[in-house]
Amino acid sequence: MKQLIILTAFLFCLGSVEAQTPDSNKTVTTKLKQKSEVKNVWSLNLSFSDNGFGFGATKFFNLSKDVSLNAGIMFSGAKDDREFDQTDIFGNSITPYKVNRLFMMPMINLGMQIRLFREDVTDDMRPFVNFGVTPTAIVYTPFNESFFSSFKYAKARYTVGGYAGIGLDYITTRTSGLSFNLRYYYINLFGEGINSISTAEKKQFGGMYFIFSYNFTR
Repeated sequence: MKQLIILTAFLFCLGSVEAQTPDSNKTVTTKLKQKSEVKNVWSLNLSFSDNGFGFGATKFFNLSKDVSLNAGIMFSGAKDDREFDQTDIFGNSITPYKVNRLFMMPMINLGMQIRLFREDVTDDMRPFVNFGVTPTAIVYTPFNESFFSSFKYAKARYTVGGYAGIGLDYITTRTSGLSFNLRYYYINLFGEGINSISTAEKKQFGGMYFIFSYNFTR
């Protein structure tokens, strides 16, 4: 009789465990499904180009798992390709015929980013293409004034350009990642150009830009 009671209790416990197991698995599966995919929220950017160094920030607006809109701002120096620096006999650096310092500030980037090859690469490596429009202010200050005091005489010209590029997002954690982006900008002044050097005007301010970003994700 005692053995029968023990066997009955054992079978009852076993049945309870088997009945609970599907629900437990379902709960775990639900939690896994609820764990959302990491996406970019905003980023801090550094740019490198023939115009020099720049910096900025970008805000992302995710439309779907592969497509996002972005709005960003960048500040960068600019120079004429025909400029060249020389050093005099006293070790001072001079730029012959230089009349103005040039800056692109700000460059407003309004664009779209599309993730590629989702099914072919690991989730933490995300190749993409991006493109957009770039309203830009070209600010110039007199070179014969000291750097900071020259901004009292600053003037500006305005234009609208565009860009297209390819890049790679690398997700490091659920809250951060890195991005490498190669872009070509077309930024051309309408009408007259600006003299960086006295012997020539500069109208084209675009070119190849390498942009390194630290992304904040969630």
